[in-house]
Amino acid sequence: MVRIINAKKGDISLLIEYKLRTILPFVSDNREKLRVISYVNNFMRDNYSLGYIIKKNFKVIGAYLIKEKELDLLYIEEKYQNKGIGRKVINKIKEDIDIIKVREENKKAINFYVKQGFKVKDKNKDIIILEMRS
Repeated sequence: MVRIINAKKGDISLLIEYKLRTILPFVSDNREKLRVISYVNNFMRDNYSLGYIIKKNFKVIGAYLIKEKELDLLYIEEKYQNKGIGRKVINKIKEDIDIIKVREENKKAINFYVKQGFKVKDKNKDIIILEMRS
């Protein structure tokens, strides 16, 4: 059974880890990596209360965070991907989301969101902006 619970202060490091897993594979420049790490640390410390932890049988398997109608983070542990969990999370929260921003190189995430009913709205540098299809 999958459960979703509000993130607590003790979950900050987990939220940071998951956010970095969604970004760092697509950043090659070391200075940029350091900027990303610093930004993510500060962002999660300030916004962890907007996050949610996804558990299956009491084991943490992922998390998501929505800030100002933007899905800032959705991460499912790799061994739990392609099992319908991400789809269930999106179905639960899509009324709370106006946009999703994804790095252009993250084709897997872009394809997932398109399958869930989102469409590419715009591109800003290396970021793809998706919105719900009308």
